[in-house]
Amino acid sequence: MPYQRRALDRRILLISVMLLPPCLTVSACGGGGSSFVASVPPPPALPVTPTPTPTPTPRATIQVQTSWLDSPATRVGGYDAIGIVNQAVNGSSSSRSMAPGEFRINSAQAGEGIAYTLSAPSAFLPTGLSTMVLPVPQQSWDFNVGGPNFRYDNPYGDYIQFFGQNLKEYEILPDGTKTLRQNYDFTLASFANGIIDLPTGQRISESATYDLGLSYVTMGEWGWSAVSLGAAPTPIGGSNSIYFVYGDRTPSSGIPVSGTATYDARTLTLWSHGAVGIPFALTADFGQRTMSTRIDQDYLYTSQVDATTFGIHVGGSAPFTNDGLFDIGLSGTANYSANNSPQTPPSQAVTGAMNGAFFGPHAEQVGGTFSLQNSGGATLMQDAFVGQQHH
Repeated sequence: MPYQRRALDRRILLISVMLLPPCLTVSACGGGGSSFVASVPPPPALPVTPTPTPTPTPRATIQVQTSWLDSPATRVGGYDAIGIVNQAVNGSSSSRSMAPGEFRINSAQAGEGIAYTLSAPSAFLPTGLSTMVLPVPQQSWDFNVGGPNFRYDNPYGDYIQFFGQNLKEYEILPDGTKTLRQNYDFTLASFANGIIDLPTGQRISESATYDLGLSYVTMGEWGWSAVSLGAAPTPIGGSNSIYFVYGDRTPSSGIPVSGTATYDARTLTLWSHGAVGIPFALTADFGQRTMSTRIDQDYLYTSQVDATTFGIHVGGSAPFTNDGLFDIGLSGTANYSANNSPQTPPSQAVTGAMNGAFFGPHAEQVGGTFSLQNSGGATLMQDAFVGQQHH
């Protein structure tokens, strides 16, 4: 029996030894002393409330609207042109009026814009070329909320505006308030130094200026010249060009048979460096079947001959035909600025001609071209014009 008891005592002791380390560990966690103190566990973590994403403050927005202006240049179709032909052949230059039907201008839809094609006699255009096409004139805009706005002469910005369009840009506030910030009519387009390589190996430079004109008549200038094949194109020989008007001609039955009408006219070229060209007037006497004109402007223009500044005082009168064509001889003086070349007399006699026609269902508008020569026979100025009846 003594042996069995010792064995039992050994088992108990083994159990006590095995249990002791956990108790010591717990006591140590509770602190010193003979008392048993358990540690207090930390409180459970509270749920984390996510930070709300701030609601964006409503901002103003931009709205852009475009619409076509009323003009022959914005209508698809073809028109015979009236105007002046300047041509360089074999080193000599000449200027004359267009023959009926000699030049024709067609407009056609090209994407969102309108492209223009000039049909001309083969003797005017380079060999093998019967038409010239003007790339679709366009400009572009960048609009910014609150401004500023930027307009470019090429398709660089975010919004494209085509020649012949009105563009309106609105700023719309979050409360729905709509403010018109930009209202622009694209009525004058210029295209210069467009290089064209021909199958013959010749290279030409094309240029054009287009003015939307009025609701029944459009005006412009179109030209080309041969250029060298070097890195920097250089003109070879003279330039060829036309000043033109075209549109909806007045039928013979639509020309009034009595009364008079005065037309407020302006030219294509911005001679005075302002918003419009030369302003002048024409007067139609429908009973007498005549058209007269008078241009009086001082020291606003630059001579095409010697770059001197001058003013013109010319006028004339002539009958118009049954289909509304007129050819007015012009005479008067050109007054030169005293600050220019001393070789230029203060005043010279000038002569010229103004050719045009009535446009619109009842001769509401006129259009044409004119040319002036100084006393030496050199061309002083050429231009196209359009006019609207003054009421």
